[in-house]
Amino acid sequence: MRKGHFRVVVGGQDVTSRFVPLLISLTITKSSTEATQSASFTLDDKDATARFPKTGTPVTIELGWQGGAMRTFEGEVDTSDWSTDRGSGSVLSITARSASLKGKVKQPADRHWEKKKLGQVLEDAAQDAGLSIKVHPSLASRELEYEAQDNESFLAFADRLAREHGATFAIKGTQAGFVPRNQGVSATGQPLPTIVITRGMVISASGLTPVTDRPRFKKKKGRWYDLHRAEQVIEEVETGDDVEPEDVLRFMEPDETSAKTRADSDRVDGARSKGSGSVTIEGEPTAEPEGTAIIDLRAGVDGSYTIASITDTLDRGSGYTTQISLGNPQGSAGADDSR
Repeated sequence: MRKGHFRVVVGGQDVTSRFVPLLISLTITKSSTEATQSASFTLDDKDATARFPKTGTPVTIELGWQGGAMRTFEGEVDTSDWSTDRGSGSVLSITARSASLKGKVKQPADRHWEKKKLGQVLEDAAQDAGLSIKVHPSLASRELEYEAQDNESFLAFADRLAREHGATFAIKGTQAGFVPRNQGVSATGQPLPTIVITRGMVISASGLTPVTDRPRFKKKKGRWYDLHRAEQVIEEVETGDDVEPEDVLRFMEPDETSAKTRADSDRVDGARSKGSGSVTIEGEPTAEPEGTAIIDLRAGVDGSYTIASITDTLDRGSGYTTQISLGNPQGSAGADDSR
């Protein structure tokens, strides 16, 4: 029988053996919509034997199966809090994030770029924030007429660019990544792991909705104003959905390239929103946000989905589990030909 395994290093000291009798739960969360990973551990503090850590203290966590694959987390303590009541006793809860919020990453900055590639813009801004960044080649090569970091921190600036370019942005330590959404690739262009979820693995599943029509449009239309022609211009992006409505984006973009980019980003977001659901399975440390999950549970929901987020949990009651949030249904998802 497989056994869940964890290792925790706080401030350079391995505290695993000290945590074993105290650990109530340990979680690691990664999401395609959050720039930083997070981790938390809850300890039974009835004897106050665990040291109360300071914010900014380095934390390293391994979580997985004994003798098998491990998910790793590197970051620093973000918050520590203590609570007590007569019923459940005293509890010490500690959260950590994969990026330091004490550094320049949240320092607002003002600068602009003209006729630069997206990769260069992100590299310049990351360097100013004390980080390095890997940008997927398909995004790094995009030409920008003009871009400005207008009193935005690097966190806010890169997050905005990710929304505008249909990308996912993440920071781990001093390294950031910027990858296209729904493509199943890392910042270096390598494919992310694909996991297959079968009925025997599932602890629970909820809200598995392979098709919803509300976010579906035939076309996404970005708008910009051509000063030379003195008129509004529409840039169209086909979504591939067999529906009638066409969506005109609300805000005007400054130029043709920006209008096309924003329309395509909206297409990507729409694809992610066409289906959703959450599955909790026996611990799977190889699952990654933006990776692919192939569902094999029943006709109608079976198909390929993009992983939106994962939460690995080890606790006293249920052992080691992984909760996976899904989106972007593809393939046979939504089709039931069994009858």
